Amino acid sequence: MTDLRELAPITVELFVPDVDASARFYTENLGFELLRLEREGERATFAVVALGRALMLIAHDGLAASVGLSKGSGEGLSVRVIVDDVDAVYARARERGLTIVADIGDRYYGLRDFSLQDGDGFHMRFASPRR
Repeated sequence: MTDLRELAPITVELFVPDVDASARFYTENLGFELLRLEREGERATFAVVALGRALMLIAHDGLAASVGLSKGSGEGLSVRVIVDDVDAVYARARERGLTIVADIGDRYYGLRDFSLQDGDGFHMRFASPRR
């Protein structure tokens, strides 16, 4: 049965060389929940991970052509994930030694956020409304 969160009207799909490693990066390091994992033999080909109301699709690079991409690439892409407590996500990322590319802070656009680079080179920004 499909988790209703998978039917979000807009979702980011990351194409990566190792779906298992990427899913572990988000679940173990940042507290995402693994909603779905598909395998083709021993290799994971697709995963859905969620953090609160935010979710991401993680697909194997080999599937990029099926959606019209020549290859997966995070260059020039920044994914923003709104969370309830950005300070908690930031603390968890720091504890695990993740690559922080923009330190946490209150921004002029009304958010408190920070950015990190995931294991596949994607730029991820986590944010909460400023209080």
